Amino acid sequence: MEDVAEVNTVRVRDHLAHWEDDRTPLAPLMPQERDSIIELTSVSVWRALPSGIEDEEDRGDVLDSTRGGPKADTLAQYHLPDSLSRLKLGDVKIESSQQFLSWFAGVEREMCEEHDGPYRDYVKQLKAHRSECHTLLAQLDHALDNLQYLSSQYTSVSNKTGALHTDCEHLLAEQTRLTNKADTIESKLTYFREVDRISQKLNSPAFQVTSEGFIPLLAKIDECIGYMNGNPSFQESSLYLAKYKHCLSRALGMVKSYVTKSLENATQQVSSKPGTEKPTTDNAAVLYYGKFRTNAPRIKSLMAEIEDRVENSPEYTTLLSDCHQCYFSQRQRLMGPCVNDAVAQLSQKYERDYCKLVRSGCAFLIHVCEDEHTLFHQFFTAGTPDLDGFLQGLCTGLYDVLRPHIIHVDHLETLSELCNILRRGMIEEHLQNNPTQLAPLTSVVNQMLEDAQERLVYRTHIYINTDIANFRPSPGDLAYPGKLQLMETIADGLANQRKMHSRNASVSSMSSVRSATSEEVASITGAADERFSRVGTSPADLHGMWYPTVRRTLMCLFKLYRCVDRSIFQGVSLEALAACMQSLSLASSSISKTSSPLDAQLFEIKHLLILREQMAPFQVDACLHETSLDWSKVRTAALGLMQKRGRLFSLSSTNALLEFIVEGTPQVMEQRLDSKRDLDNRLKKLCELLIFTCTETLSSPLIMFLTKAEVILQMNQEETVKPIMLKNQPFAVPEKVADVMSSCQKNIRTHLPNIQRSMQLYLANRDTEFILFKPVRINVLGSFSRVQNILVNNYSEDDRIIIACPSQEEVSVLLSSLFKS
Repeated sequence: MEDVAEVNTVRVRDHLAHWEDDRTPLAPLMPQERDSIIELTSVSVWRALPSGIEDEEDRGDVLDSTRGGPKADTLAQYHLPDSLSRLKLGDVKIESSQQFLSWFAGVEREMCEEHDGPYRDYVKQLKAHRSECHTLLAQLDHALDNLQYLSSQYTSVSNKTGALHTDCEHLLAEQTRLTNKADTIESKLTYFREVDRISQKLNSPAFQVTSEGFIPLLAKIDECIGYMNGNPSFQESSLYLAKYKHCLSRALGMVKSYVTKSLENATQQVSSKPGTEKPTTDNAAVLYYGKFRTNAPRIKSLMAEIEDRVENSPEYTTLLSDCHQCYFSQRQRLMGPCVNDAVAQLSQKYERDYCKLVRSGCAFLIHVCEDEHTLFHQFFTAGTPDLDGFLQGLCTGLYDVLRPHIIHVDHLETLSELCNILRRGMIEEHLQNNPTQLAPLTSVVNQMLEDAQERLVYRTHIYINTDIANFRPSPGDLAYPGKLQLMETIADGLANQRKMHSRNASVSSMSSVRSATSEEVASITGAADERFSRVGTSPADLHGMWYPTVRRTLMCLFKLYRCVDRSIFQGVSLEALAACMQSLSLASSSISKTSSPLDAQLFEIKHLLILREQMAPFQVDACLHETSLDWSKVRTAALGLMQKRGRLFSLSSTNALLEFIVEGTPQVMEQRLDSKRDLDNRLKKLCELLIFTCTETLSSPLIMFLTKAEVILQMNQEETVKPIMLKNQPFAVPEKVADVMSSCQKNIRTHLPNIQRSMQLYLANRDTEFILFKPVRINVLGSFSRVQNILVNNYSEDDRIIIACPSQEEVSVLLSSLFKS
């Protein structure tokens, strides 16, 4: 017993030691809890004595009797006061420690029992509750058994009820299936029964196309036909299909009859009106379109239904085509003669003015096409190619009237204007803006345009051959430079008149002296008061002063440029430029005979410059490739074949016929035509010829001397010939050479101002004049330089003094002083 108590005491101490361990406390306390424990500890330091202990003396006796005895140590263990050893504890007298321990054990048991009393009461309650739970479980088991029985009974009833419901559902499903089958049979029989009702309606005299039930009846017929086509396996479906198609034919026949009668009545009403022969009058719209438009809404509603069903059956397509044909036949019957009469009236009105005839005729047909297109769509929704064919038939009347006039027009101006009217005034401004409605007129206008272009190109070729290539100039056309000088004089007179007019403010006197030529000169010179040479404008720049072939060529190409295609214009321009350049060459040759080579060359150079300048705005490629066959070898091979007739059928490799086939094949030749290159080459050659002519004019004596002198000097360089003294030759004596120098300088002083004057008269361009004069200057200076070298090498100083050859600087100063800027 004591060992157990000791073990418990140790265990309690260990537990207390770990009660508030810093790292692993068994029961960590909060600060408030610790404060409470400290307060309780201070109060419970001593334990109250049990009841029954005697007063202080008795306790003191007991403690005294025990002091120093063997139990003193035991009491000391429990920290009892010394007075306890002298007390009596109740009725028990403690005389020894054993008695005390016994008493203490009893007290401790009482305390334990007192302490465990609530727990024992709680255990008793738990046992009572457990007993009640056992009773409740027994009742629950009994209830579960009852429920299990009820569940088995419910399952049995439920199965029987479900079987009943299933049987009912099967019966209802079967009833529904039979009902549906009956309805299906009924619905299918409906398509077979409708034929009688439909036939009866169609046979009724009161049933018309305009009736409200006609369109639904038509839809019902389509539905029945579709059903029969979709179910060919049904009994007698083919028979009923034939019946429905017959009904459809009757219904569509009613539609066709109604549309035809309506259109014919409208045509008859219009034809019976007075004034129908005048389609250009103000009441034409009412006459030719008003009556038709009154029937349009009813017919269009029918045609809309027909057009929607075109894809369902070919009968609808046939009916729609018949309605179109009926409509166009009535419109053609009404509009054909009217349009032809209107075009004939326009042709009589503008018999001599083809341009106005084209404008008026095209404008009239534009209105007709637009009105007819609008009227057609008031009857029908979808378009048809027959509309374009009908309109093109109306437009062809204008083409039939205009074509004979176009193909007989000879004047290029008229043909060019016709092309411009058709291309720009009609196609680009009107027809392209409304391509749908005016497509038929567009094709007719294109045909007229092609005819006009073809006639224009044809007449242009004739014009180039007759008026340019075969042009025969009059003396006035070749009066150069006289006519240019005359124009310059007129320009000076006009300048003086303007000065006088500015001083006298006399407008009437100025206008009275101006001629057509002077007006043209004034328009070109503008407000300038200087001469043509001063302002950089030549009389040759005037359009009226151009050589006729140049003026005709440019006029012809200008008329042709915006009227034909680029490729056609390119070919015609090549031919025209070639003919014009040839005519200029012939004119230059004539001017050279009547005037001077310088005037002839400047004349041709100026007009070639005009051609090149005026051709630049056309922006065409002047290069053209032509492919042709060269038949020259065929002739040679044919002659060889005739000479080798004996070997025509030879079996060897020298068969004449085989050689003819091989050698006589024509060769494909490709020729490159470039008018711009030809013009530039011709201009270059003329410039070189002009430079040579000017050089020859200025230094011809010097050139003749140089030619002879260089021949002799060349002979002296040959070892086989005895050296010849140049200055001993008759033409090269110092006196003769001095005459050459004097004559050459005299020519420069005499002819150089005239050359500059001619350049100013023809060219009137300082840059061009200096470009042409620069090589002349170089040639003249080069001639003097060559003479100077010959003189230094072959003449003495005294001879050179006699000759008096000018230096390069002197010649340059002379040329610069005479050829002024």
